[in-house]
Parts: sequence; C-alpha cells; structure tokens
Amino acid sequence: MSGVTVETVRTVDPVSSTEVKLALRIPTSDTTHDDLIGDVLQAATETVQNYLQRTLTKETLKLSLDAIPYQDDMLPQVEGLTTGPYLTRVARSVTLPRPPLTSVTSVKTYTDDDTATTMASSTYYVDTASEIGRVVLRTGSTWGSMLRVANALEVVYIAGYGTAATDVPKPIRQAITNLAVNYFENPEPQIKGETSTIVSGILHSNLRPYRVSRFGIGYN
Repeated sequence: MSGVTVETVRTVDPVSSTEVKLALRIPTSDTTHDDLIGDVLQAATETVQNYLQRTLTKETLKLSLDAIPYQDDMLPQVEGLTTGPYLTRVARSVTLPRPPLTSVTSVKTYTDDDTATTMASSTYYVDTASEIGRVVLRTGSTWGSMLRVANALEVVYIAGYGTAATDVPKPIRQAITNLAVNYFENPEPQIKGETSTIVSGILHSNLRPYRVSRFGIGYN
C-alpha cells in the first residue's frame, strides 16, 4: 500500500514529562500521575505532529508510491479553434512528506517480478532547501521501466528538526505542553459551558506558521 510509514521511531520527544509536570505545578518528585502524564503527552505530541504534517525530532521514514508521479503539460495553442492535447510525462522529482527533510538514505524501484534496484546516489539530487524536501533526478537519469503495479518506488529518508528536543521550534514545544496540560486537566471531550474547538486560538497562533498547508504526495 502506498503512503508513508515510520521505519525508525524517534528516541527523543519534543517535550519531556518533567516539563509537563512543571506546567501542571506538580512537584517533579511526585510520581502519582506519571502514567497519565505520559499518556497525555504522547497524545498531545501525536496530535500536534499530525496537525502540522511534520516530523518533529529525528525519525526514519519510508515513502512508498504505486507509480512514478506524472506531470501534465499542455501544448501551446495554435491558430484557429484547435488547441493542443494534454501530454502526460513522468515527473523528475518526488516530494517527501513530513518535513523537514534531513537526508535520503536510499531510493529503490521494483520491477514487475519484484526485483529491487537501489538507485545510485549520483543519479539524483536531494533538495533539502525547499520547504517540502524532494528527490530530483539529475540530467540523463531515469526512474527505470517495467515497474510493478504497487509500491513500485520506495524512498527511505530521515526527517525532523534534529536529535534534541530543543531543536524543535519553541512555539511548537509550547503548544504540545499546553495541549498535554489541557488533556490532563480536562479529560472530558467537551467542557460544560465552553465552546468545543479542535485547536484553541492560542494553540492555533503557535502552530499555524509551521503547518504544511499545501502538499500532494509525489507532485511538484
């Protein structure tokens, strides 16, 4: 099945349980609520990460595509009422979900008999400068032919702001802390007499600048 899977999970969380305890005014030596704090912190981290469509601390991901992306170009119009047809051609780049992209470990293609070919790193360029990282074919390189009908292309890559919690921007870390505190103090899905929202105004203001709002897997 095409999509993104986690090959190696993060070993460092963007926010620690100690930070949540401090925000809750709970002494760090008090272990009474450690399990609950761990649960709400995990939930808050995943919620924020999914909302942003980003990877926060370093993880290894794998993008599997059923087919090489295509790019549509329309031929220029000619005189009269005739217009040129749409031409479909293979795109020369694949965009990688869950930025920021750090590096690409491997790019593999599979033929219809399930034979894997690992592309030489010299045949593609890794674009980490773009907001959403890409693998771009170099001049003269191709993706290959006679690829299988499902999971024909696999890209294994490393994403995340870094290996330390402090590498993650402070507004994101603050949003996770605030959300974890809210989960802890308000376990019910809706507070009586309050308006229910997915992301509060404060959280939204923290997260909005970092949210990936435009993304189509495999397209330029």
